Amino acid sequence: MKRTRWLNALIVLMVLLIGFFIGTGVATVLYAEETGGRAGEVKAQQEQAARQQATATANAIALAAGSDLTTNFVTRVYEEAGPAVVYITTRTQGFDFFLRPTMQEGTGSGFILDKEGHILTNYHVIQAADSVAVVLASGKEVPASVVGADISTDMALLKIDPEGEDLPVVKLGDSDRLRVGDWVIAIGNPYGFDRTVTFGVVSSNERTIRAADLRTISNVIQTDAAINPGNSGGPLLNVKGEVVGINSAILSQSGGSEGIGLAIPVNVAKEIVDDLVKYGRVLRPWLGIEVRELYPRFVKAYNLPVKEGLLVREVYKDSPAALAGILPPVEKGDSLILYFVSEADGTKVNTYADLLNIVREKDVNDTVELGVVRIEGGITKEETLTVHLQPLPETAPVTGVI
Repeated sequence: MKRTRWLNALIVLMVLLIGFFIGTGVATVLYAEETGGRAGEVKAQQEQAARQQATATANAIALAAGSDLTTNFVTRVYEEAGPAVVYITTRTQGFDFFLRPTMQEGTGSGFILDKEGHILTNYHVIQAADSVAVVLASGKEVPASVVGADISTDMALLKIDPEGEDLPVVKLGDSDRLRVGDWVIAIGNPYGFDRTVTFGVVSSNERTIRAADLRTISNVIQTDAAINPGNSGGPLLNVKGEVVGINSAILSQSGGSEGIGLAIPVNVAKEIVDDLVKYGRVLRPWLGIEVRELYPRFVKAYNLPVKEGLLVREVYKDSPAALAGILPPVEKGDSLILYFVSEADGTKVNTYADLLNIVREKDVNDTVELGVVRIEGGITKEETLTVHLQPLPETAPVTGVI
């Protein structure tokens, strides 16, 4: 009897436990379904909000660019300016390891300036090239000649024969009106992929870069529009489809785009195009000297009495500097005559670039006031010389001379 009661009690307990676990499982499933449903609703709402925000952003960009809402401004600019962008290929004879002649090929970009077939690109795209060819938007490849080049601005002007073809041309804008944050579009041929378009914003318009002759190019445009090898010489355009810069360089550790592209302002190019057409080069003034910067070790080694400025180490015959009386290091009896340039137009100069930039900013036939220090036989004399600037001769060295 007692045993039967215990058995009945055990059965009741098991039934209760089974009922508890079943109830808990059902509740868990119902809760999961409910919370899962709520999470799905939240996720759907978030996705809808993101789509609405993206649409609003795209519409705002289009409206800011003066486009309607059916065509974004990148498409419009690409369709307007893209046909005037060309793919440049160069061939240069080189030598392999065994000194056997080989042909080396290079690529770059450019854009057509006028119906006569003038094309603007970077100097470094065609530098030392034995032959240059241009592929038009139509796919037609034509030979190009180099009309002129300017190493100081990294600009070069090419010419193709239109052959009766109605060439598409770009519109040139005003790079001085660019503001940080403005939208810009880059079109070019990165890695040989012709007429590739990317876009971004003006990250800065106050960068400086050094040209191959060490001249400083100011107000260079920095952009996060993707620029890669092969983009050099291609246009950077504003939302109106006007060229505002010439894509020229990137700052990268990988060799590809990392969001820092640099473009030379189009206003720099506009200043020199006429000279390139007329003379094949830019008529720039020169002093006719080569200088050496005064590093502390150099000053100490030669026990120089001058610690700032530039040592004049070479003066070209009949140059403006020579006509002003400046001499290279020369012995006179037991004495050594040295000339140092300490100032130019009242500004101290301590580097080659300091003096070069002051001179290059002037025009031919202008004058520059040079503060010089003359040392002869231990006697130091300071004086100011007025130098009348003349055109840099075609025979002058490309670099190293001011």
